[in-house]
Amino acid sequence: MKAGSWESGGWDPGFFETCLCRSHTLAPARDGFNHVYPAIDQMPGLVRLEPIAYRIEYADGLKVTMLLLEGLVGDFTFAARLKGRRELLSTLMYVPHPQQGHFFNPLINNIEKMFLTGKPTYPLERTLLTTGLTEAGVESLWRGQVPLKTPHLAICYTSTKESTYWKS
Repeated sequence: MKAGSWESGGWDPGFFETCLCRSHTLAPARDGFNHVYPAIDQMPGLVRLEPIAYRIEYADGLKVTMLLLEGLVGDFTFAARLKGRRELLSTLMYVPHPQQGHFFNPLINNIEKMFLTGKPTYPLERTLLTTGLTEAGVESLWRGQVPLKTPHLAICYTSTKESTYWKS
């Protein structure tokens, strides 16, 4: 973030703050019950594992930074700026606690339905894209954080209208 601009290897700190402000699990700046927002220089001491940042630039110009900051936050937040608007928007994605969550049950449910019907329940291209982005991020880290081109991910698809997370 200290690098500043996207071109210098950084990102807009406004997005980071907008995500942190939406979090329900943000680590406080001091022990005890409080609402003190941690300062940037306090955050490294709150992160338990080595932080990871994935920076992705899509073919259409969309720029994304995904941060893994175990200990600073324990939930999933998202911030964006819509075209033609100045203000940043954010949301908190509610997911089950890892000990209570069954993240692979919906996937297995959809696989079973595909085996039974012979038809996928959602566009398989979506899995190809998410797996491809994950693989590229890990590969980049392994190679010393070098930017990677992903022409093999130039895939288009039409999403379903309804959620495919879980359907009985």
